[in-house]
Amino acid sequence: MTVKGKFYGIGVGPGSPDLLTLKAADLLRRVPVIFVPVKASGESSSAMKIIAPFLDLLDGQEIQELVFPMTRSFLDLKEGWKLAAEDVLTVLDEGKDAAFITLGDSVLYSTYAYLLDALLELEPDLAVETIPGITSFSAAAALFNRALACGRESLAVVPATRGVEFLKNVLGSFENVVLLKVAPVLDDVLDILKELDRLDEAVFISRCGMPGQVMLDNLALPGEIPRDYFSLILVGKVER
Repeated sequence: MTVKGKFYGIGVGPGSPDLLTLKAADLLRRVPVIFVPVKASGESSSAMKIIAPFLDLLDGQEIQELVFPMTRSFLDLKEGWKLAAEDVLTVLDEGKDAAFITLGDSVLYSTYAYLLDALLELEPDLAVETIPGITSFSAAAALFNRALACGRESLAVVPATRGVEFLKNVLGSFENVVLLKVAPVLDDVLDILKELDRLDEAVFISRCGMPGQVMLDNLALPGEIPRDYFSLILVGKVER
């Protein structure tokens, strides 16, 4: 009887290959099959670009795409996760280890979490190891040389797309806030920050660690702000 392969979920960090963890780099050099999430077959993958320097394709290492549908339909999403899980299990059933790569951290707002649920639903006893990655907001805070939180301060990490009232409550309750996915609601976010008098506490970054990175350290100043998908805002008093 063939022993099933082990499944690895690997967070590859925010964008720069040198922010990949040593453990992730080691696994990526030796795992036989690597699954890469894409929106459509043949599409370019940011995660793939990050790990490219660590691969050994000449030694027979295999890259497989997993297409995840871009839809708000939960039923369609669930079906996509199930189909992806079946593709992964086909490889694992051959006795091969396999890894799934995801931007940032594997356990924070990651497609990996949904894929893992689908896998364990089909194969509850599957051998799994999850490898964390550096988050985009940790990397961003480091680039700005500012702490995310100190001492007894609170920190909230939220998607900016949750709605105006939700954001007002969070920004009114927490000393430090990370706002993710800000691009589609940037105008609303800036209006809220101005209303709460927190605009001068906010910094913006897009494409952190990737080509085309943009950093803005004072959103109170007028100027063009990129509306790139990979954008976030850090809010918090710098003076300690």
